[in-house]
Amino acid sequence: MRFKGTLVLLILCAGFGAFLYFYEIKGGEKRTKAKEEETIVWKVPSDDVQQVDLITPDQHITAIRSGDKQWKITAPRSLDADSDELNRLVSSASDISRESVLEENASNLGQFGLDPARTTVALKTKDGSAREIRFGDNNPTGSSTYAALRGKNQVLLVSASVASAFNKKLDDLRNHSILSFEQFETQSLDMQSAKGKVQLVKEGDRWWIQEKERWAADTSAVSSLLGDLSNGRIKEFFDDDPDDYATLGFDKPLLDLHLTVGKDKAIKHLVVGLEKSKLVKRGQVKAKPEEKKAKPEEKPAENTSAELYIALDESRDDLFFVDKEFVDKFLKTPSDFRDKALAVFQRWDIDSILLTNAKGTVSFTKAQGGGDWLVGDAKKKAKWDAVNELFDALEKPVKGFVDEPGAPSNYGLDNSVAHIVLKQGGAVKVDCRFGKDAKEGVYAQVQGELCVKIADKESLDKIGNGESDFLEPAPAAAPPTRKK
Repeated sequence: MRFKGTLVLLILCAGFGAFLYFYEIKGGEKRTKAKEEETIVWKVPSDDVQQVDLITPDQHITAIRSGDKQWKITAPRSLDADSDELNRLVSSASDISRESVLEENASNLGQFGLDPARTTVALKTKDGSAREIRFGDNNPTGSSTYAALRGKNQVLLVSASVASAFNKKLDDLRNHSILSFEQFETQSLDMQSAKGKVQLVKEGDRWWIQEKERWAADTSAVSSLLGDLSNGRIKEFFDDDPDDYATLGFDKPLLDLHLTVGKDKAIKHLVVGLEKSKLVKRGQVKAKPEEKKAKPEEKPAENTSAELYIALDESRDDLFFVDKEFVDKFLKTPSDFRDKALAVFQRWDIDSILLTNAKGTVSFTKAQGGGDWLVGDAKKKAKWDAVNELFDALEKPVKGFVDEPGAPSNYGLDNSVAHIVLKQGGAVKVDCRFGKDAKEGVYAQVQGELCVKIADKESLDKIGNGESDFLEPAPAAAPPTRKK
């Protein structure tokens, strides 16, 4: 009897467990999903949306997809779009849910701010289907917004945060990049300003200044400038008709930038013209500002408003303003970009060194695996710090340049006091000779560069060591063991 009772209990428990699983757990999941689906107004893959319209009583913006993630504004006129911002807006618009239905068939949509609507969002998808929703006023608590679908008088309540995602003005959706390009694909940069002309060319991972001769450029400084250019943001848009103005200053620009980008060497061109305060419409006489003398006890008022300059990116139709802080970053001379290091190289790429000085010739090779440095044919272990001092000496900033040097003998370079060659895989990366003393240092020249440099004497001191100065000391011999 006990066995039968236990079996019945087991069967009842199993049945109850099955009920819990299939009704409460699995069934609960289905009921929850069904309830969530009831609240969906629409849901479409955001990638399927081809056009989005944002309509308010005072604007109608249309944006059309022009690539996988790229957008173009076509109304109220053709404009470059902020594709990231439009992708976020479309992502919000592709999945709309309601909180509840307030009225099934409202007789007066106007009382909810829906006729006319505060904001209307319309979508068109790849298959040609269209969706449209109107957003009106917020409810008394401000947590929800009244909404209605196109052609329906059913009033919905949606989260106020859903509706607020579409509170966008035209300028919010425009491309605010001053110049759109891939910084690390830039091949050349030409700049013309009141400071003169700068021509920068990239070869491999190095930048060079093109003057009468080619100078090594400070690659980090060029990269920083390109970063400022690619990350620069427009301060204001210029929406007037340019033909209404006597001049915008583009014929005699404050700043003129040309870039070549990518393997196809696409041209990017940015021109900065007049200061905003100096723009004058045709037929308008610009009034001279009245001069006001400050009282002796008063300080002149500071001008806290940022100076803005009109600018043109030749790849787009719209003009815009950039600020003085942006412009000032590009008012440079060729010398501002000059690499001040004696020699430019990547020390971790170097795998052999040949050093010649008054103490003889020393060769170094890097051990397999890129660890220790080895000296001479005997492959004796070198002091790591001593070898690094050679690199430090070559990377140290120079004291000056002789850009149109005379004969090498004028600088003692025909009979150099020290000579160092750095190689990578047999290819020479640096070949540098040191000559006579100069007023502020010592003359030096790197092969491939026409200029003679005035190196710090400390650099020559570090390169003046002999082989014994580089060797790790031999380990002390162990004392002999005594016999018992």
